This record gives sequence, structure tokens and C-alpha cells, in this order.
Amino acid sequence: MKSLIAFLFSVLVLGSAVAAENPTSVPQLFGTPENLRLVRDADSVDACILRHIEPATRADGSIDRSTERYEETAFFPLPPNTSSALPYLLLDERTYDWKSAGGRRPQFYARLRFHRGKDVLAIDFCFLCQVLSLSRGDTELGHANFSGNADLLLLAFRNIFPDDEPLKLLAKEAGLPH
Repeated sequence: MKSLIAFLFSVLVLGSAVAAENPTSVPQLFGTPENLRLVRDADSVDACILRHIEPATRADGSIDRSTERYEETAFFPLPPNTSSALPYLLLDERTYDWKSAGGRRPQFYARLRFHRGKDVLAIDFCFLCQVLSLSRGDTELGHANFSGNADLLLLAFRNIFPDDEPLKLLAKEAGLPH
């Protein structure tokens, strides 16, 4: 009986140390208290636009998803008002629709990075399907639907990249200042 309790306890502890496949809360999405602290107490925050490189088509006509990738444009440091507002949005439970599942395949358009020392947490955003994906290094931590505060996040990126035409168009379509 003691070994069963010890096993269950270790499963609970290990399970909470990494992000859930289908998170239902901000702590699950970010995976660890360290990741949450990195966003709250970042030394610096920067952002870039991602250029989607379409996957190659094989000779048989099928799509080779392993060749799909993103190229980063130059990273820009965030203006102070934006870098202080984004952690509140990203760590607010109301930002996320935890019940939303599936939909279209995200095509990420922007990347936000939180830096603290040598640690970097990256968040990629698809504004069309309102999905974000978190990663540290080559490890994806999780993804979630950010429809609760999609307009505020889009406005934040419009502030970072005021001349970006696709972001202007998205803001216009959403009825936001563009």
C-alpha cells in the first residue's frame, strides 16, 4: 500500500512539473513555477515577426511536414508600456478558452521572448485561429486558445510593429484601431 501511495505521489509531482497536453489553467500551460517567474520577472522582452516556410511536397503529392518551418525577422525590444502589460495578459486565466479544442492548424505569425539571465521562454502567436504555443529551447511546453484577450494581444503587437500590414489588416477586420 505504501508503494502505491508513493507511486501515485510521484506521478502527481512529475505530472505537475511539465505542461499538460490540454491545459486547463495558466500554471498547467506554463508547466513550472520557474516559467511563470520568467514571464513575471523578465530582464527583457522582445518580439519578431515569423515568416512561414511552406512544407515541401513529395513526389507522390503528399506534404512533408518535417520541412515546414519559420524564419525569424529581427527581434525588437518591447516598449516599456507593452512589456509591462503583456505578462498580466498572458498570466490571466480570462485570456484563455480552456474548453476550445482543435480547429485549424495554426500558422504562427509573431514570436514574443521573455529573457532572464540565460533563460528564454518563447511564445508564438497565430492571430487567425487565436492559438499560442510556448517553448523553452527546443521543448514545446504547451499551447492554448487565447480568444479571451485576443483583441488586447493583437493591439499589443500592433504597438510593437505599427507598420506591419498583415497586423493592420487583422486589426481592421476585428474592428480595432488600425
